[in-house]
Amino acid sequence: MNSLETLLAAGQLAQAKTEAEKLLAKNPAHRDALVVMTKLSLVEGKLPQAEALLAKAEAQGATPETGLVRANIAAQKGQLDAALKAYQGVLAQDPNRAEAHFGRGMMLIKQDKAPQALEALTHAVKLQPQQDVFRYRLGQVQLEAGKTEEGLATLREVITRQPRFVPAYLSLSHALSSQEKLVDARRVLEQGLKAVPNQPRLLASVTVLSMALRDLRTSYQAASALAASRPKDADAQANLAQLMLARGQIEQARHLCQTMASLGVTSESLKMAEATCFESQEPPAYDKAIAAYEQGMGISPDGWRAANNLGQLLLRIPAEPANKHLPRAVTVLEEATRRAPERPEPLLNLALAQARLGQEKKAKELVQKVLAMPLADDTDIYQEATRLSQALAKA
Repeated sequence: MNSLETLLAAGQLAQAKTEAEKLLAKNPAHRDALVVMTKLSLVEGKLPQAEALLAKAEAQGATPETGLVRANIAAQKGQLDAALKAYQGVLAQDPNRAEAHFGRGMMLIKQDKAPQALEALTHAVKLQPQQDVFRYRLGQVQLEAGKTEEGLATLREVITRQPRFVPAYLSLSHALSSQEKLVDARRVLEQGLKAVPNQPRLLASVTVLSMALRDLRTSYQAASALAASRPKDADAQANLAQLMLARGQIEQARHLCQTMASLGVTSESLKMAEATCFESQEPPAYDKAIAAYEQGMGISPDGWRAANNLGQLLLRIPAEPANKHLPRAVTVLEEATRRAPERPEPLLNLALAQARLGQEKKAKELVQKVLAMPLADDTDIYQEATRLSQALAKA
């Protein structure tokens, strides 16, 4: 490894760039400097520039290093066959080049060739056992290939070797969750938070898992820590606001939403939380809740949740006559289904609204669309759709 590559490996990108530019000023055809500048261009997302620099480097003669970069460029362009061919070309020159075995394995798994990918990644780890990224990817591919115990063991090994390697905690936790081992999955994340305190991705995952375990206290603690570490992150603040609402902390949630609005931080989810706060007042501030949902719809033109929730609110607002808000509810729910035609929630709510309007034929068509979706029989939405279908059949 030349001095420029050593700087790159150490993460000293600015210094590597400075040194490479010095060499190129003296010799515009300096191959090592051109290769390093190519890699830096790729890091910066400048693909055309990287290709031009690599072509100059290859003009001095192809090497395993230029071959690896050529494969990287092909992979970034989605040209898997070309990338695979380039990696194989590197291995023809240097059979023990670990990076080429690793790259080849990653291309093979993208082509659904798990056995060959496992062989390549295993070889890469043997050649460079100190490279924990190789080991981490091997664990992921083992899991993907159905070698669950091997994959879990490999990911645990990565964590033991590199306690601050966040992706390994996340992958291991996800694998355990998929086996319904939610408590074990959360323990892995908590272990990660001891090694990397207040890490946002770990905190977010702890929040989700704790909610799945109905542990509202831990969810709240994790969400609070995440929100504190990201004070202007709309998603983190909305997550905390929703948990405040779940704990009955209506005023605290409303204050949080208003504070974020004063800072210019807003999102569909924050507006939905704000709407819930207005509806939870005594007496309910329905007009303000409606306005908040409408603002949420405007903030996220492709989002369906605010429109769906507004439709539900219009269906349950007490009114005289009783169907006063139904036409508007239908309009809003039609918009929600337009935004997310694959979601069952707005479809079912639209079916309910049409049924209440006396549009039984439309309601039946909509509820049948819901029942045709791949929903588990024990889910609330499937059971509610079934009840509505049965009621409509008797009408």
